Amino acid sequence: MNEGQIPPPNPADEEDGLIFACTLDGKGSAETVDWDYVEKWTPEGPPLWLHVNGASPRVREWISAGGGLTEPTAGVMLSPESRPRVFRGAKGYVAVLRGINLNPGSDTEDMVSLRMWSDGHRLITVREEKLKSVREVFEFLTVERDGPGTIPELCLRLAEQLTAKIGAVVLDYDDQLDAIESEMDDGDSVELRRRLGDLRQEIVGVRRHLAPQREALNQLMADPPDWLGQQQVLMLRELTDRSQRHIEEIDAARERAVVLKDDIANRLSETMNRNMYVLSIIAGIFLPLSFMTGLLGINVGGMPGVDSADAFWITCGIMVALLGVELYLFRRLGWL
Repeated sequence: MNEGQIPPPNPADEEDGLIFACTLDGKGSAETVDWDYVEKWTPEGPPLWLHVNGASPRVREWISAGGGLTEPTAGVMLSPESRPRVFRGAKGYVAVLRGINLNPGSDTEDMVSLRMWSDGHRLITVREEKLKSVREVFEFLTVERDGPGTIPELCLRLAEQLTAKIGAVVLDYDDQLDAIESEMDDGDSVELRRRLGDLRQEIVGVRRHLAPQREALNQLMADPPDWLGQQQVLMLRELTDRSQRHIEEIDAARERAVVLKDDIANRLSETMNRNMYVLSIIAGIFLPLSFMTGLLGINVGGMPGVDSADAFWITCGIMVALLGVELYLFRRLGWL
């Protein structure tokens, strides 16, 4: 599967806001179901994963009234506020996480939010923009038949996929910084500074979203749901550590970008100073010569050599001699 492309969904999958819904068989496979099954589902049935579009009127109505969620929980699942956070509700856990935006034509730092609610038997995920990580997990279940077998495993797999995409972007930042650094000696400093500025702005944007996500995972780790087993708790700890490492790597990339920016600025400053030095030397050389030619060019009576045929060549010889003296003095002074 191409990393830069999101698989096109089946048009029937998004009818009335239902992107897809499936039941888990406990062995890594899942079977898709429709709205009728979702509305009739009970906790005695197989584990259910429901992925919906939060912008759909039917979805908003169902979550608010027919989904079995409390009013505060439904408000968070449908709220436009997407700051990453985790909290325990009256009937389950709510987690608002963010993933890398891999949609064509979108900026990486415009991260996509994923709202998750689960009670251990059912998982509801809400999004408003396409998120590749969710689609990949769904394909693991329905195509490859090698996905998570339970709702707790599914929740952690989604968080793992989101974190893996973030890790890939962090590695790409290092590669871009390496490329910029390797081009500093021979590349266009102005163009490199522009590229570095764009990259640094993107890094800052991603970091701004990942910091609260790290805190959300830490909070979940400190107060995990009762339906998470010991193995899932260990996986959650690993995800929390990985998220922390990504933050540290992004901070290191940001600091490295600052150092490279200062280095490029210093190179530009050195180039400008060198050019100004050369111009100053040239001006210093020609200043006495210009003064002499200007003095001899005044149109007043009494100018020496006006009636002499050799005056021009004598003047040229004097100027050449003066140029030689200047070059000698400049070299003695260390200016050349």
